[in-house]
Amino acid sequence: MRVALQLKVKKLPIQYRMICLAFVKEMIRQSDEEMYNRLYDNVKKPKPLTYSIYMRNFKASQTYYEMEGATFIFSSSDPMIALAFINSVSTIKKFEHQNVSIEIEHVRLVKEVVIREQQAEFAILNAMLVEDVHGKPVLIDDENFETELNHIMNAKFQYLYGRTLKKPLKIVKYRLKKVVVKETNRHANGKTLYYTGQKGRIVLNGHPEDLQNLYYDGIGLRTSSGWGTLEFIK
Repeated sequence: MRVALQLKVKKLPIQYRMICLAFVKEMIRQSDEEMYNRLYDNVKKPKPLTYSIYMRNFKASQTYYEMEGATFIFSSSDPMIALAFINSVSTIKKFEHQNVSIEIEHVRLVKEVVIREQQAEFAILNAMLVEDVHGKPVLIDDENFETELNHIMNAKFQYLYGRTLKKPLKIVKYRLKKVVVKETNRHANGKTLYYTGQKGRIVLNGHPEDLQNLYYDGIGLRTSSGWGTLEFIK
């Protein structure tokens, strides 16, 4: 399931991803605390959800993005997680965290795409993160990119869906640019973390069921922290 929120928000910090994560976690917690505890039990693991934020007419300073509003996309292959999120955003009109105020102006269910072919083109709404076992970024022009991507997705699929990919993913075509993202979290002890991802469009060949799950839950690493959210193009 996929839902789009229109948000009234004037500014977000440059390292805004943890604000978005806090928003998602609180919406799930408010609706279903048992589910929240199961998902966020301090054990690092894949989660069947992803999200992305699009800022309208934004300007960036050294510390903040200022904007006229934002669109927030939330997607999950698990209907119970999606319903928990939707139930909260339909009733809770304001979220405040770390001096940031977000008002939910409109909630809209997005008509879901059903992928039936073995090839699909996607837009990556935020950025796709692929790293090797040493945490080193692997970019699309690296000869090991497909291998690393399939390794990541096989492990994620095994955990979330009880199986590996039905067919290895192949990169047919792409138009991506490198983006370096600054983040911090509660494990960083106040330090700034740097992640190197890629944003743009990508054409993938794979089993339709696998491509469908990528559409629902994202591609690459850290998808449940606002990375790798896909929009189906054709």
